[in-house]
Amino acid sequence: MIDYHVIANSPIMFIACGIVILYVLLQSVFFMRRAWKHGKEIGLTAGEMKSVITGSALFSIVPSIPILIILVMLMSVLGNYFPWLRLSVIGSSSYENVAANIAARSFGLLSYTDEGYNASIFISTMWAMSICILYEPLLVIFGQKKLDKSMTALKQKKPVIYNLLIDGIFIAMMGWFCAPYLTYWTEKPDQILALAALLVAAAFALLFNWLAKKTGKKFLLELSFPGGMIFGMAGAYLVNLLR
Repeated sequence: MIDYHVIANSPIMFIACGIVILYVLLQSVFFMRRAWKHGKEIGLTAGEMKSVITGSALFSIVPSIPILIILVMLMSVLGNYFPWLRLSVIGSSSYENVAANIAARSFGLLSYTDEGYNASIFISTMWAMSICILYEPLLVIFGQKKLDKSMTALKQKKPVIYNLLIDGIFIAMMGWFCAPYLTYWTEKPDQILALAALLVAAAFALLFNWLAKKTGKKFLLELSFPGGMIFGMAGAYLVNLLR
């Protein structure tokens, strides 16, 4: 069987992914130019717009740390180009990681990082990561107005049910994400590192949130997710050294 890395890192894959990413970059430049032009039309100065661009760029660095971490993780298994494509378009760091794991589990593996990952699983992972995310733009195109109208009406008429629905969905989603890492170690002792990373990450995320409320520093709140991930990985590394 052909080593899937030959496919994942091939020139054809680079060209296919590069075309899409180039289109996205050109689209970004197009809308930036339109925004700059419209800013002048409504009376904004060049200095004001440059200040907004600089501030937005700086505040985008911290939220981008989790994306960079997931990109490195995915590249170690899925090659150099496809993860680059997925995290440059409409994918998110959490979704891409989950989709890759679901594809691997459908073939009997615990994770896409397990031994036994092959070309068939790689192709299935590409399909899973690319197709399953399509519901989001389709939802925006065909159902966003109706959904917004229904949720606004529910919020106004029954705010308690609205809050329970939103919180319940979020808790269920987080439970689904976290449950495998809380239980896999019972089947496979090596997965204790995943449990350690999860617990340490959660602890530091709560710590950053507490510090943000205590000090009033908004950037600490933005650090809760990426900071939790970084400290979670460090915690798993320390547990791996001690065990």
